[in-house]
Amino acid sequence: MAWYVFALVDAVPAGGAGKGLTAVLSLRKLAGAFAVVERRADVPPVAFGTLKKHQDVVSRLAKRVPAILPVRFGTLLEVADLDVALQERGEEIAEAFDLVRDRVQFTWRVAGKPRHEARGARRDEEAAARAAARSGTQYLQQAARAVNPAPPAAFRALQTRLAPLVVRQRYQPGTAGLPEAVYHLVAAADVRRYTDAAAALDTLAPKLAMTGPFAPFAFAPEIL
Repeated sequence: MAWYVFALVDAVPAGGAGKGLTAVLSLRKLAGAFAVVERRADVPPVAFGTLKKHQDVVSRLAKRVPAILPVRFGTLLEVADLDVALQERGEEIAEAFDLVRDRVQFTWRVAGKPRHEARGARRDEEAAARAAARSGTQYLQQAARAVNPAPPAAFRALQTRLAPLVVRQRYQPGTAGLPEAVYHLVAAADVRRYTDAAAALDTLAPKLAMTGPFAPFAFAPEIL
C-alpha cells in the first residue's frame, strides 16, 4: 500500500500529527524533513468533502510546526518513490523551510459578483471549500512553473500600504481554473498589524478581497 503525502514539515508536530483523510497520520524522515503521510491504496476522489478535509489537515499541521511545505492534492507515492523524489534535494528543502518558517500566507483577489446566486447553506460551504482549494492545493499544481510578473494596477494599493509587512509576494495571473491573485507571505508575529493595515485599504481599494491566514501554499516549491 502506498503513502498519500500531505506536506513536508521541519519538526515533529506538537501534540502529534493527528488524523488524515481516513486514518492516523505517520511521519517519515526523509532528506532533512519529515513527510506527513497516510496509508492509502488509491488517490482520493476530487470531491468537495475530500478537498476540504485535505485542506483542514494541512491547516492543522501548519499550526503545530515552525515550517510547512504543503504538497499538492492527490500525491500518492510508494516509499521508494518518496526516497528518490527527495534525494539530493536537502538544500532546496532547507531553503524553502527558511523562507516559510513562522510565516503565513494571505491571498488577495479582485472581488466580484458570483455567476449564480447561492442556493442555501450547502452551496455557501462548497464555494468556501473551492476557494480554500484554489488558495492551496490547486495553486501548487501551477505556481512552481509560473513566471511571477508584476501585479496589475488593481493591486497597486497593496504595495503602498502593506509592503513593510510583506516578506515575499507572488502574483498569479488568472487562468481558466484560477482567478488572478496576489499572495503575501507574512511573519506570524505580524498578522495583527497586517490585518489592521489591510482593513484600512477598504476605502483605497474597495474592489479587493483578502482571505487568510493560510499555510504558505503559494510559497512552497513543487518538490513532490
